[in-house]
Amino acid sequence: MTPPPRLVHLSDLETLFDRPADAGRLAGAVGELRDGRTVVVGTGDTTALGALALATEAGRGHGRPFLDAVSPVASTFGNHDFDEGPARAAEWARDTPGTHLAANLEGLDGDAYEPSALVDVAGTRVGLVGVVNPETPEMCHAVESLAFTDPVAAVRGEAAELRRRGAEFVVVLSHCGDGDADVARGTDVDAVLGGHDHELVAERVDGTLVARTRGGQANEYEVVTLGGEPTADVRTPTDAPVDAAIEAEYRERRAAAGVDESVRSFAGPLSTAEVGRAAAAAYRDRGGADVGLIAAGSVRAGLPAAATVGDLLGVVPFPSHLHTLAVRGGDLAAAVRLGRDSPDDTHGHVFAVGASVREDGTVAVDGEPVSPDRTYRVACTSYLTEVAPLAGFEPDAVVDDRGLQYEHLLAHARDGEFGRDAG
Repeated sequence: MTPPPRLVHLSDLETLFDRPADAGRLAGAVGELRDGRTVVVGTGDTTALGALALATEAGRGHGRPFLDAVSPVASTFGNHDFDEGPARAAEWARDTPGTHLAANLEGLDGDAYEPSALVDVAGTRVGLVGVVNPETPEMCHAVESLAFTDPVAAVRGEAAELRRRGAEFVVVLSHCGDGDADVARGTDVDAVLGGHDHELVAERVDGTLVARTRGGQANEYEVVTLGGEPTADVRTPTDAPVDAAIEAEYRERRAAAGVDESVRSFAGPLSTAEVGRAAAAAYRDRGGADVGLIAAGSVRAGLPAAATVGDLLGVVPFPSHLHTLAVRGGDLAAAVRLGRDSPDDTHGHVFAVGASVREDGTVAVDGEPVSPDRTYRVACTSYLTEVAPLAGFEPDAVVDDRGLQYEHLLAHARDGEFGRDAG
């Protein structure tokens, strides 16, 4: 009996490329699986984030050697793939292996992507449909010229056409996060493979497999078998053979970038939450503000006890600026309360330093209750002012742009101040 076709599913690679051993082992794991019945697919955010991306001219393009090695047959776009604008996203799609798929995207260069594709996997026709997160404009200010339509309607139309063309299985490559369940519920497909929210999901929604991993950035991938009832097996490449060429490539890139210099020592490793508070404190100090604030979703890693330049760059691995804003007390109090709550599913809660929520729910700055009509200086990343998920944090509230935020985190660390309360 002929073995069923398999898909190796990769998503959210992001900071993987800052870890040469992990990149080499994941590439080796994929290479070990590759055979006549197995193809590789991606579900977005395959461009690089982190130290290498920030410290060198290659920027987000550091993902290219890895993608050349694993050679996906198809991928979709993640929201971070648009961070540098539509032209760069189109260039990335054209220049990397495989076909980018996006059935619910309008306005990008037409030669950069297709809505769907029909591929032959060991004699089985497999239809692939790509969908981009419709909330991308809320996360990325660089996509004003693009339109992101309803993924359910887009998949429904493409799936019907793929079935008409003889697809035996139809698989959605999605970057919609928890919106994957809606796609599964509202369309005739066999599996929805997703990314974006860095959550481990394996469930059936109205009989359709919905599967996500925490991403390559968390050292996870999955093998999807398209039998009578598709299954997903989440794996880590712990025991896989190492692709020595890929590991060596990224070690050389780190050495050339100079990101292995030690900059700060702590009594022990810092958790992501501790790093979030330390970053907020750094923004407050370096921004000359009353309060420092950062969205939890922007904090991507904890720190080891002995932190390097690369480690610090990986904390908030984005080229956003440090903005100081003039914010009215009522809006500041609402933002600080989000240390306990969340503005929405996309942005998560916030870390705030310099302000606290008392037991009675009131907010204080420097021990004094916040006056709703007074103006306070608040330091945060330009992401919050550009995307504006918080009331009062709009561009016209900016009173000072202090340059790249990660340079301030590094300077704070070199001064021995970053994480001083934790270390």
